[in-house]
Amino acid sequence: MSMESELRILLEGLGHPVVWGSFKKDVGFPRISLQRISNGTGYTLKGRSGNETARVQVNLYAETSGALIRLAPQVSRLITNHRGASVFRCKELSRRDGSSESGGDVIPLQMLDFQVRYRA
Repeated sequence: MSMESELRILLEGLGHPVVWGSFKKDVGFPRISLQRISNGTGYTLKGRSGNETARVQVNLYAETSGALIRLAPQVSRLITNHRGASVFRCKELSRRDGSSESGGDVIPLQMLDFQVRYRA
């Protein structure tokens, strides 16, 4: 299983829509999107080591700031406590507040950045 699939399936357990990239259609709130911000590949003298480290951004969207305040710690604990088939370790690096404008509405947004060490 890929790191991307593993994290998506993990977050789907919270009961909210989850996608890598952006949603192609309108879905309800809260919703979660993921994207890879950067990636580092480990090497040995014989070539690629098979282990990689990625910085993954998890975007949380909700109708109210209160909903984000409740959701963000759940997401953080779930990801940082996870050890799986391909994911060795996850560490939260930062958390930022923001907003997203959609159809005239301003949607509260929180962006969580994680360092994810995984088997490629």
